[in-house]
Amino acid sequence: MGYIYLLLVALMFSLGGTSVRMIRPFFSPSMITLMRFVVGVFWLLMLKLVKKKRFQPDFAQAFRKHWKWLAFGAVAKMVAYSLENIGLSIGVSYGNILTQPAQMILLTVLGVLVLKEGMNAWKWTGVILCVTGILLISWNGLSVDAFLGENMPLTILYVLSGICAGLFIFAQKKVANDFDILDSNLVMFSMASLLALFVPAAQGNFLPAAVPDWKCVIAILYFGFVTGIGFYLNAKAIPLVPFQMVAILQSTMVLFSLVWGYLFFQEQITGWIISGAVLFVIGIVCVNLASNRANAK
Repeated sequence: MGYIYLLLVALMFSLGGTSVRMIRPFFSPSMITLMRFVVGVFWLLMLKLVKKKRFQPDFAQAFRKHWKWLAFGAVAKMVAYSLENIGLSIGVSYGNILTQPAQMILLTVLGVLVLKEGMNAWKWTGVILCVTGILLISWNGLSVDAFLGENMPLTILYVLSGICAGLFIFAQKKVANDFDILDSNLVMFSMASLLALFVPAAQGNFLPAAVPDWKCVIAILYFGFVTGIGFYLNAKAIPLVPFQMVAILQSTMVLFSLVWGYLFFQEQITGWIISGAVLFVIGIVCVNLASNRANAK
């Protein structure tokens, strides 16, 4: 079941860009972010109801102990989704594949600087491959002027989004010993919902540009479902499969995202894009394998 869970999660998240493209004609990026969190919280509450799972007995004590990390994780995830949705609203539907290598680089740096983990040749190789993959995808065979003027701003958006997503995962790790994963995600996504409310409120962008069609409504519900349930399934799957398989299966999201972009929106998939994606997927696997070997020792 672990393999099925991970492939299912990869498939679910790969449709994130497609969902934004379905919602964007009607709602601003800030509203997409808000709805993603609100609907995600709804699905998490539904999951607790179906599982008949109450909040952990020491929930209040755990919250008082870790409220700063929970708030930090909420802010990080809110910023991550905000930047990602802006990028997906103005670029191709598969652009957010760049968040994966950026997230991996950030977690590797935090592991070395904060958790005092070792840095070996495999990790260095993985980081270099991730950086090279990001640059190849951003460059995409364009001239230097086009690279710096057209693609670089989008690349920066996705890299910053990936960094913030990595900070969210780091916050999850900091509270993992005292919090059930479902409870901690529910708390952080609820906080993020409140934070995300301020942006469209300040912009006055609550109302849609037109009456949403059925595709938009389904995309909103699906996007929230992925946000709420996707992380839960991912956490459930990781203990069920060999650690080295986790990064490989999670990276299939990249392949799915490229396929959807081509099939649904006829977006051009060049050799530069494919080469960059292959490089950073190999880089992610290298870093994960190195981390796994270090933990085994």
